[in-house]
Amino acid sequence: MSKIGLYIRLSVEDQIKIKESESITSQRMYLNDYLDKNAELKHLERVEYVDDGYSGTNENRTYYKRLLEDVKSGQITNIVVKDMSRFLRDYITLGDYLENIFPFLGIRFIAINDGYDSAKELGNGVEIDVQFKNLMYDFYAKDASAKVKAVKQTLNEQGKVLSWNPPYGYMKYPEDKHKIIPDDKTAWVVVKIYELYLEGLSMRKINDYLNEHEIITPAQRKLELTKMDYSKRYKNIKDNPAWNFSSVIGILNDEIYTGTYVYGRVDKSLINGTKNKGKALPKAEWGKVYDNHEPLISKEVFERVQELKASKTFKGNNTDYKWYQHSPLQGFLRCPECGYLLSCQKTTRKRKGKPDKVHRYFRCRYCKNDGVKIRGSNADKIEPIIFEVIKEKYDIASDLKEQTKKTVNYDQKITDLEISKQVSYEKYQLGQISRLDFIEKKKRLDGQIEKLKQAQFESNEVIEAEEITEDKLTRELMEKYIESIVVRGNEVLKINWKQGS
Repeated sequence: MSKIGLYIRLSVEDQIKIKESESITSQRMYLNDYLDKNAELKHLERVEYVDDGYSGTNENRTYYKRLLEDVKSGQITNIVVKDMSRFLRDYITLGDYLENIFPFLGIRFIAINDGYDSAKELGNGVEIDVQFKNLMYDFYAKDASAKVKAVKQTLNEQGKVLSWNPPYGYMKYPEDKHKIIPDDKTAWVVVKIYELYLEGLSMRKINDYLNEHEIITPAQRKLELTKMDYSKRYKNIKDNPAWNFSSVIGILNDEIYTGTYVYGRVDKSLINGTKNKGKALPKAEWGKVYDNHEPLISKEVFERVQELKASKTFKGNNTDYKWYQHSPLQGFLRCPECGYLLSCQKTTRKRKGKPDKVHRYFRCRYCKNDGVKIRGSNADKIEPIIFEVIKEKYDIASDLKEQTKKTVNYDQKITDLEISKQVSYEKYQLGQISRLDFIEKKKRLDGQIEKLKQAQFESNEVIEAEEITEDKLTRELMEKYIESIVVRGNEVLKINWKQGS
C-alpha cells in the first residue's frame, strides 16, 4: 500500500526545547487538514518525519535523511510539505530533486502553500514561478545568515558577551544579559588554579587537587546557573561529578580572565545549521576588546602562565620521545571543534600467521573528556594527502624528477662507456684495431667508468633523490612549510602555511 510522508521542519532555535513546538503542531494540523480534504490522498497511510531545530540549508537533518532513505527503498511514494522551504532552501539541490530525482523514482511531491503538485505539472517539470520562489528561498537564507553575522560582529566589537553561558568563574549580570560579572561561588577557583600552576603544580596535579577537595566543576555550576540538563553529555555529573583535564587547560588558556573579551574563535554560519559547529580560526584572526569586564587575574599573571606553559611545551627537535616518532604530523593537527592539538595514538593488533597490524590515529583528548563526539583521523590516510598538497604547492615533484633525471644520466653514461668497450673488443676480434690500441682504449674507458661510479656514489644530489623517492611525508617537510592543519576525520579542512615559505 502506498504511503505518504509528511515532512515537518522547525527553523533553528537557540533555546532548549522543553516540549514540542507549537510551530510543529501547527504544521502537522495544516498538512493533515489538507490530506483529509483531498479525496485522492486521504486514504493513504501517513508517516511523519519531524526535524526540530534545523536550518533548511542544512541537509544533515536526521528525519530528512530518513525520509529520503524510505523514498529510495520504496516505502514512501508521496511527500507533502507546507512549502518548499520546509523541505530544502538550497535552490539548486531542490531543483534537482523536483526535476530529476523524484520523477525518476516516481515520487509525487506536494508543497501546499506554493501550489505545487508534481502530478499536475506538465512533464513533471518545474514551472518558472516555482523556480523563482525557490531562488528567493535560497537568497533569503543566505541573506539572513549574512545579516545575522553582521549584527553579531557589531555587538562583539562593542564587547557585548553573546554566549548564553558565561565562562566558569563568571555569571550573567542580572540587569544586562550581554554583560558578565564575577561569580562569587567559582571566581576564587579560577584564581586558585593560576596560583597552583605558578607554584609548580602540573595541570594533571591541579586536576587531582580540585577533585580531592570536591570543588564544584564547570558542568555542575553550569547546571545551577542555566538549569540545563547535561546528564546525556556528562553522564556522571550528578552521581560522580569530577573535574577533567581539558577544563583546567581551558581556564589556563583563556584570556577572558584578564578582563579581555575574546570573540571570533570559530567561524559559524546560519547556513550550515545548528549541528555544524563551524571551523576554528587561528588566534591571529580572533577579535579582542580589552578592559571589557572585571578581571579575575592580572595580565601579568596570565602572561607568566603562558610563558611557563610554552617553556614546558614539547620541542620539535627532541626526537628521543616515542610520542614524537608516531607521525610527522604530530604537533601540527588541530581539532575543528576546540582548536587544540590532536594527540597521536598507536595501537598494535596481533594477527596469527601474519605481521602485526599497527594503527596510528589522531584524536582530541579535550573534546573526548568533555563528552563531545568527534571522528578520529587515520594517520595513514592523512599523511599522503598532506604530502601531495605540499608537493603540488612547492613543486617538490619537479625537483624529484630533475634529481632522478641526474641519477639516470649517470647510469646512462656508464652504460654508453660499457658499450664502447664492447665495440672496441669486437673491432679487435675482427682485426680492425691492434691489441695494443684495444688495451689502451679499454684502460681509458675503465677509468672513466670508475670515476662516474665514484661520483654517483658520493653525489649529494643522488642522496637527496633517494630520500625524496621514498614518496612519503617527513618531519622536515612539515617544519619547513606547515604552521598548523585543521582536520575532521580524514578530511583536511584548512592548512595554515608558514609565512615566507
